[in-house]
Amino acid sequence: MRIGKQNDGGYLVSISDIEKSNILISFGIADDWSFESDFAKYNDIEVVAYDASLNFRSLLKRMIIETIKNPLNFYGIKKLFSYKKFFKGKRKHIKKFLGLNTSNEMYCTLLEALNEGNNKKNFLKIDIEGSEYRFLDDIVANEEKITGIVIELHDCDIHLSQIERFVKNLNKRGLYLVHIHANNYAPIRLDDGLPLVLELTFSRHAKFSNSFKLPHKLDMPNDKNSLDYDLLIRD
Repeated sequence: MRIGKQNDGGYLVSISDIEKSNILISFGIADDWSFESDFAKYNDIEVVAYDASLNFRSLLKRMIIETIKNPLNFYGIKKLFSYKKFFKGKRKHIKKFLGLNTSNEMYCTLLEALNEGNNKKNFLKIDIEGSEYRFLDDIVANEEKITGIVIELHDCDIHLSQIERFVKNLNKRGLYLVHIHANNYAPIRLDDGLPLVLELTFSRHAKFSNSFKLPHKLDMPNDKNSLDYDLLIRD
């Protein structure tokens, strides 16, 4: 099923992974928590979102800017109230970036984030603009704690061998790659047709089919003003 808003910000995930998770850990939300909100509607579990770039002051500033530009545009006000409404109780926003083991309090490691969930059945959503490569090996090393993953991978031409190794290692351990979508905000490399930004979905509980077409019927182009990329999967 598709979780999150239309176009950029939505991902395809297995319903069975949603049902079998007892915590959603989200890395990178910016000003969009539609994925987290939709996930919680289907399974009202703990949600922990990491993003040091988002805070109440930044939302308030955006609200003021949007209001000055257009007094009839209530986008900023709606976002501010949406943030206050969603992030409360068992839904937490932690103002930290993920990926670095450093003394800087604005950063944390993947293991620290997983320990925040007390080693429960974690579903991971990862969209952190290229920092994901810092902890792909840590995801593999802790795969037994993970029910499913959606991850956006950037600069795929530079990191292709690392991506291939990551997929193979997870597949060996029962977290299978079940969906691929190309982000059409990024270009395609002409010599081999490689999209430079890919969105991958991994599942531990999905039922499999040998019949598929990409993009999936539930996929949407990230950039609504451009066509989605067709993908050809080779063995």
